[in-house]
Amino acid sequence: MDISNLEKLTQLDGVSGREDAVRGEIEAQLQALGLQTRTDALGNLISYKDGTGPHKIILCAHMDEVGLMVKYISSAGFLSFITVGGIDPRTLLAQRVTVHTSSGPVTGVIGTKPAHITQETERGKAVPLSDLFIDIGMDGEEAAQIVSPGDFVTLQRPFARLGGSRLCSKAFDDRVGCFCILEALKRVKKPLLGVHAVFSVQEEVGLRGAGTAAFGLQADAAFAVDATGAADIPLCRPQDYLVCLGGGVGVSAIDAATITPKWMLDDIISLCRAENIRYQVRIAPRGGNDAGAIHRSRTGIASCALSIPTRNIHSNVEVTDINDIRAAVDLLCAVLEKGLRGLK
Repeated sequence: MDISNLEKLTQLDGVSGREDAVRGEIEAQLQALGLQTRTDALGNLISYKDGTGPHKIILCAHMDEVGLMVKYISSAGFLSFITVGGIDPRTLLAQRVTVHTSSGPVTGVIGTKPAHITQETERGKAVPLSDLFIDIGMDGEEAAQIVSPGDFVTLQRPFARLGGSRLCSKAFDDRVGCFCILEALKRVKKPLLGVHAVFSVQEEVGLRGAGTAAFGLQADAAFAVDATGAADIPLCRPQDYLVCLGGGVGVSAIDAATITPKWMLDDIISLCRAENIRYQVRIAPRGGNDAGAIHRSRTGIASCALSIPTRNIHSNVEVTDINDIRAAVDLLCAVLEKGLRGLK
């Protein structure tokens, strides 16, 4: 696997609704593979690779990342903001950000009232979003000339390797899914299954892109390839981990948006066992992904989420494991090459 490509994808900025840079890079990579691409009205990037058999599947990963949007510029030049997608405000304080203005990117930092002038009753408590601001180092007049309400903001953080096989970056959710699909398309030259590769938009704000993309496609089954939260950390009970780093690709049985059909879950697990692919069954009481939108398209499409375990999800210090990513790519390749027994 070319991990440098994963690094490249994560370092692109693409908040929900502004996925242009990510789409451009993925489109170039698909075209380098000799695949035709198109972009629909909502911004989804769609490509197709023909299979030798009669069945077709959708492989979907979303291009967008969580971020912020400027909502107000104070007379002193400080920016108030809202979140775009689900971000825990506890992760935002003292972070460096990029404000994407019509004049170009502007660097800022997120601040709040400093600890040494807070009241004793305020200390040790989480800072609410309303008490955070972005400081771009400009006075009010200069800031108002450059920044506008509605400008998107992304969190800055370089890609890094941690110990062993662990990686850390912003936007693994879901550039890692995009990476896995690209890797599978590179590796499998003549798939049994025809594959609609969908790189969707606006997943983080309501699974919006995948539903419209799937509606225009004829497919027998679908896989949403996405990052998922791993709670295998201190303060969490083992029964609440959902998935663990290093445990293999997460195969979803259920989450808040999708229940995987039994035949499909059984087929995937059988394939993992036959191909010696490390996997773990994901049972999630909350959350969802693009499978939740795809499976309700038209008269219904059998769908399953394949998940890459990720710690600190929806932050700029997400942590994932190369071995889990490799397991996800191996499973996608096995599906494309061998098909699913339950497809009629």
